[in-house]
Amino acid sequence: MLELVEYLAETLDIGPGTEVFEVACAAGEFLIPLHDNGFIVGGMDADPLLVAEARLVMPGGRFVSGTPAELDPAQPWQVVLCRAFDAFPNVDYARGVLARMAAKATHAVAILNVPEDRYDRRWILRAFAEIGVSAVQMEVQTTKGDADHRFNVFARL
Repeated sequence: MLELVEYLAETLDIGPGTEVFEVACAAGEFLIPLHDNGFIVGGMDADPLLVAEARLVMPGGRFVSGTPAELDPAQPWQVVLCRAFDAFPNVDYARGVLARMAAKATHAVAILNVPEDRYDRRWILRAFAEIGVSAVQMEVQTTKGDADHRFNVFARL
């Protein structure tokens, strides 16, 4: 996972001091390396016990309980990411979350670990275009030993 965290920072050209918010963050394990390297981190998860664990591990982080559909775009963050698209019930739900993520982010949106069997790349591009985002980069995710076809999406705002 550390390799993907580093790749995210490199691809989006972000460094210490950047605000990074994760939708469906669980206990925040993806954010820990960022937190430890001076990034401002936060996230949300539907499980309040996992949110409490994230707060314990990253006391300076800003974590809230809630579902991805409840993401509040009124509180902006520079980068908003999500690694949980495979858990969303359908593409309509995913599109709503994507729109909220883009409205919340001021610099970039990242969707990581997207399963190709559930989300067509053209659908992702259309969804971004519908919400006014045109600078989208997609890449095949290379995970050792992973036979699943997944990809990552990085969008600059």
